[in-house]
Amino acid sequence: MNVSLKFKLTLSYVLLALILVSSFLFVSNYVLEKKFQTYIVHTQEKKNQDIVHLVTEEFGENGEFPDMEILKSIGNTAVTQGLILMVSDVKDNQLFCMSTLDSRVCDNMLESMRSNMAGRYPHFDGKYVEKDYDVVKKNKKVATVTLGYYGPYFYNNEDIQFIEILNKIFIGIGLIFLIIAIFLGMYMADRMSLPIKKVIKKTRQIEGGNYTERLDFDSGTIEINQLIQSVNRLASSLEGQQLSQKRMAKDYAHELRTPLAALQSTLEAMIDGVLENTPERLEGCRTEILRLTRMLADIDKIVQIENDSLQVHKSRFDVLSVIRPVVSNFQQELESRNIRVEVGPAPCEVYADKDKMIQVVVNLLSNAIKYTDNGGKIEISAGKYGDWVRLTVSDTGLGIAAEDIPNIFDHLYRTDKSRDRNTGGSGIGLSVVKAIVDAHGGTIEVKSELGKGSVFTVQLPLLK
Repeated sequence: MNVSLKFKLTLSYVLLALILVSSFLFVSNYVLEKKFQTYIVHTQEKKNQDIVHLVTEEFGENGEFPDMEILKSIGNTAVTQGLILMVSDVKDNQLFCMSTLDSRVCDNMLESMRSNMAGRYPHFDGKYVEKDYDVVKKNKKVATVTLGYYGPYFYNNEDIQFIEILNKIFIGIGLIFLIIAIFLGMYMADRMSLPIKKVIKKTRQIEGGNYTERLDFDSGTIEINQLIQSVNRLASSLEGQQLSQKRMAKDYAHELRTPLAALQSTLEAMIDGVLENTPERLEGCRTEILRLTRMLADIDKIVQIENDSLQVHKSRFDVLSVIRPVVSNFQQELESRNIRVEVGPAPCEVYADKDKMIQVVVNLLSNAIKYTDNGGKIEISAGKYGDWVRLTVSDTGLGIAAEDIPNIFDHLYRTDKSRDRNTGGSGIGLSVVKAIVDAHGGTIEVKSELGKGSVFTVQLPLLK
């Protein structure tokens, strides 16, 4: 069952409060019981000493036995304190016993004690016990006072009432803390869930295609702030992708419309008899159809890249064995424009997909040739740098504006100076290069300055 974050946080606070309050009550009650038991034992001993002192005071200076009425009075006092008084002489002959004089009162007293302790502690191991005390006059024992009671300790009615009141106070405090925890939990849950609700609202707007607005508040929580930043970055990324897709659709419409319009006008003119059906005109139509075919092939490449379906089949080979044949294929164009190409002479082995690397070199070299003026120079070199193989293609061409550099690897992106149709190309060559390099786990960087040329650097892992 799905529940809200607010409910979970509130429930967490309540459970935590229950655990803490229960633990507090348990520990406090346990400590209190132990302290109270110690206090009762100490108080019991003090009562015993007080009764013994009363009896001792009634003995004569030479050990004369006190009057029975006085002992009975002391015995009644002892009964009210939960004690049964007995007095014996030095020969252990019992001279006075309160339970003999009034057995019913003494029995009722002991039963009340047993009942109190059993009601409080069902498994309490209590029993009737007796404790002897010497009666000393002039440093001489003259008698023995024996006090009988329910032991090892007992609670009277006042003690039981005191413990119950104390427990009620603790329970009341626990309930107060529990209520505070519930309201605090609801308050904290609101504070934590409110920014998340705002983030959810924003993501729903993003889901609906609104990428322009941003979350601009500080939640005070590191993780939620990181979530806010992630959502803002996501919105920015989607906004950029949306603009890129719109631009891509516009560019494709422009690129397709031109050859289609040329084909349509030429064919209609030939059908209407306005233009003669000559081999040259048919060849022109064929050229435009081939151009459309290349553009559709480019679209297939973009789809392949977007679907991450670019597969690489790696092997070991010398990079120069790839570079030199590619340069040879462009030899005619290079000579016609008097562009010099210098290739680094040192061999350099790499572990990569050979066919894909040929495509990388073709696209980089083709790009360099397009934007290098007649009589310019292109340098291609490869070498090992640590755990990487670095392939560099530099030219003395037009260069790239700083604001265009971050976008040159996007599909169909072409800088303003390269939009002249005389340069050719569909604007996806560099995006294909980046996709291939990424599939190899490598990187590609570009350094460029307008009017001074560009340097493209590809780095591939040496052993991966």
